[in-house]
Amino acid sequence: MKQYIGRVCASSVIFFAAIICSLQLFSVSGCGRRSAIKLPLDYYPLAERLTPIGSNPSAGGDKIAFAAYVDDNYEIYKMDMDGDNVTRLTYNDTNDYSPDLSAHGRQIVYVSFLRYGQGSDEIFVMDIDGRNQNRITENSIPDGGPTFSPDGKWIAFEAASEKGNSQVFIMAADGGGKRQLTHDDNDNSCVTFSPDGKQIAFASYAYSTGKVRSDIYLMDLDSGDKKQLTNNGFMNANPSFSPDGRLIVFDSNRDGNSEIYIMEPDGTDQTRLTSNTFMDTDPTFLPDGHRILFSAYRSTTDQLGLFIMDLLEQE
Repeated sequence: MKQYIGRVCASSVIFFAAIICSLQLFSVSGCGRRSAIKLPLDYYPLAERLTPIGSNPSAGGDKIAFAAYVDDNYEIYKMDMDGDNVTRLTYNDTNDYSPDLSAHGRQIVYVSFLRYGQGSDEIFVMDIDGRNQNRITENSIPDGGPTFSPDGKWIAFEAASEKGNSQVFIMAADGGGKRQLTHDDNDNSCVTFSPDGKQIAFASYAYSTGKVRSDIYLMDLDSGDKKQLTNNGFMNANPSFSPDGRLIVFDSNRDGNSEIYIMEPDGTDQTRLTSNTFMDTDPTFLPDGHRILFSAYRSTTDQLGLFIMDLLEQE
């Protein structure tokens, strides 16, 4: 199996990872009546494979973007929500990965490695059809994990700070106005915006006595106040908000290997959604609000592929 390049997150620092009504989620009870889903769930949602290969999925508009290992490197692809019309968007002799679709589905921000002979990751933006690939960062240090704000005007990402550790930054969608959002001694990455654009969630990696742990934090962009959402001594990363902001899905290895979890935006009712022998990671909500896309593989000889689970359907 090829090396996994996903949402990079702090791994970039270490490596250099149905029905909606009134914005409520529903399930079907045994007597056939619909009732609002309450966390924690007492079942594993039904999941199925969407693609044979692929990682680091993102959804926006009516499309899904993802990275796949082809021609000895990673390239960016797009497809319909049901997995049809898979289209390759990048054709480079280097890795293109970590795509994020704008909410309207018209642009993709992504990372490209070693382009133009530079030994660092840089951030690019392109149209949904792969045209107009424009580089918007140019640094001697890696930039990674880019994500659009809900209105498409801003891009949050990770980069090395003056201290040399990974911190969360923000810039305009054209690359201007770069400023640092987090300032601490940890490696901060895996950033995502809340649906209203007023908050970000991110993973913060800490190292002690040869052990690494990461926890998910919520940060108010106006005040800079932070709230820790996970605290279990394991790796918790890759948060993604539901479209209505009521839930956060993420991955964690607290139960032995990486699985998908969900929680309230205040960190309560943390619930495991997958239970597999092998890795489940990089979850993201689809725009419908009840389906979650994620990366996984199911055997030692399997390729990492994209799976989709429906919170309304029970295994």
